[in-house]
Amino acid sequence: MERKRKHLLPYLIVALFAFYAGHWLFKLYLNAPEVIDPLNPFSKYGWVIDNLETKHWLDFDFTPHSLVAGSVGFVLPFLIYLRVGDRGVYRHGEESGSARFATVKELATFRDKEPENNMIFTKNGQMGLFNKRLPYDKQLNKNALVIGLPGDGKTRNFVKPNLMQMNGSYIVTDPKGLLVHEVGTMLAKNGYKIKVFDLVNLTNSNTFNIFHYMKTELDIDRVTEAIVEGTKKSDNQGENFWVQAELMLTRALIGYLYFDSQLSHYTPNLSMVSDLLRNLQRTDEDAPSPVEQMFEELEERLPGNYAYKQWTLFNVNFQAETRTSVLAVMSARYSVFDHDAVTQMIASDTMEIDRWNLEKTAVFIAIPETNKAFNFLASLLFATMFEELTHNADAIIQGRRKGLSAADLLHVQIIIDEFANIGKIPNFNEVLASVRSREISIKIILQAINQLKSLYKTDWETIFNNCASLLFLGTNDKDTMNYFSMRAGKQTINQKNYSESRGRQRSSSISEQTRQRDLMTPDEIARIGVDEALFFLSKQNVLKDKKFDVNDHKQAKLLSDSPQDGNWYTYRRYMNDIEEWFENVDQTQIIDITQDVMAA
Repeated sequence: MERKRKHLLPYLIVALFAFYAGHWLFKLYLNAPEVIDPLNPFSKYGWVIDNLETKHWLDFDFTPHSLVAGSVGFVLPFLIYLRVGDRGVYRHGEESGSARFATVKELATFRDKEPENNMIFTKNGQMGLFNKRLPYDKQLNKNALVIGLPGDGKTRNFVKPNLMQMNGSYIVTDPKGLLVHEVGTMLAKNGYKIKVFDLVNLTNSNTFNIFHYMKTELDIDRVTEAIVEGTKKSDNQGENFWVQAELMLTRALIGYLYFDSQLSHYTPNLSMVSDLLRNLQRTDEDAPSPVEQMFEELEERLPGNYAYKQWTLFNVNFQAETRTSVLAVMSARYSVFDHDAVTQMIASDTMEIDRWNLEKTAVFIAIPETNKAFNFLASLLFATMFEELTHNADAIIQGRRKGLSAADLLHVQIIIDEFANIGKIPNFNEVLASVRSREISIKIILQAINQLKSLYKTDWETIFNNCASLLFLGTNDKDTMNYFSMRAGKQTINQKNYSESRGRQRSSSISEQTRQRDLMTPDEIARIGVDEALFFLSKQNVLKDKKFDVNDHKQAKLLSDSPQDGNWYTYRRYMNDIEEWFENVDQTQIIDITQDVMAA
């Protein structure tokens, strides 16, 4: 039951009376004889009590001493008030919740003074990208999570405006394959290197060879985990026994290519794993297979190498049907590399990942929206870039790269549209939590929370917690509505109740009370306007705002809308030297000597 506060006015009246009484009694005390009873030190007080009627009750002749006496009397009632007063904790208007909508002025404190140094979320919701330029209490991580249905403006109202800021390097997934054409001219004119990794057409693309980024034998385990995680069809892998068998053999084969390529001076690629698997089984029980011979030769040339140790462990621990089953699973997994187009994508490397946080670079990764057969290559690329960019940043920050300092690091924004289509990225939670100090931020774009739940199971909440910014553009998913309703919080509202009696003696009454309500109920979350968005910033109230209009950006004139306008970006990427030669040679000057050679 709510306790009522005690009213102050009665105590104030008593205090004024006590003030006058203290003054009046002190003046009477001054009239007492000097000596009344030498044996009783309190005899003067007795005299005052006995002679109250001798002094007129009106006396406004104040003296300094009588004022002090009156002040003592004045304070006593207030001490009693404080002692017996209501000590309850009150939050008037917030009894059932304190949530409210944030104001533009409140969130403006998170902005950088230079507009081009901000990340753009909504028309008025922006946040500075560089913490060193912001006050300490405004420094948050720059990871973000964006939720929106197809057509809600994820690309137009979020991805494009942030690319137009051009305040660092960018890695962007491009599901439709259009984004690079629409923004490429703008980026190229502003000094950006543009890379394209096209998993839709598997042509006209930069190439990515994971072996190019393997520096030590420790990378063998990292690459193995990334391959297995990226190519598995589901999380239902069966017994851990089989998983370990596959990992052991994969480490052996990847390790063989790593060590042998260093000794023999060639560039390996993942399609060679398929070749090794095809030649691993013995055709004659009494004769070693080609792969067995290759491992023995490697051990002779490089005794005690990691690949041979893994190979030996696999052979000792897995025999007969177990061995056959593991080989069957791995052969199916690596059969994707039998396509010539896939092999061309991974045979060489033109991505130059180690330069992305030093040179202004924009990387566009085109991933199919319906066919996920080759999306594991995107997962592998992401796992590699996280490792490479992190190590590169650490080396520079720790002073291990001569001539470079932390000031030379560019901020790298990784914008992953259709995040659920890429596949599970190894150690993604750990990456998301640690990249802040390396001038790297990750923007995850989804259609619904369930996509994240299905991919990362129990880790999805950790991913949310590692994103200081949440941008909601729209959804039809119940769980997503409930989450953002919960995130918006509870508010306290006033409710009036009317009652009326229509009997012989009519009467009516009105009562008012407070009650709790969601700031935005799930259905209200779902019904935000087509041009509206909700911006949630860590430790702040939610901002309900208009989406950012890409045409309002100062770089809008450099964007392209179709191949017919002058800003449409076209590019040509050669996937091997022969392709480049044929493209640039004068075809009329080519002489076909095939027939002459065969005739000879």
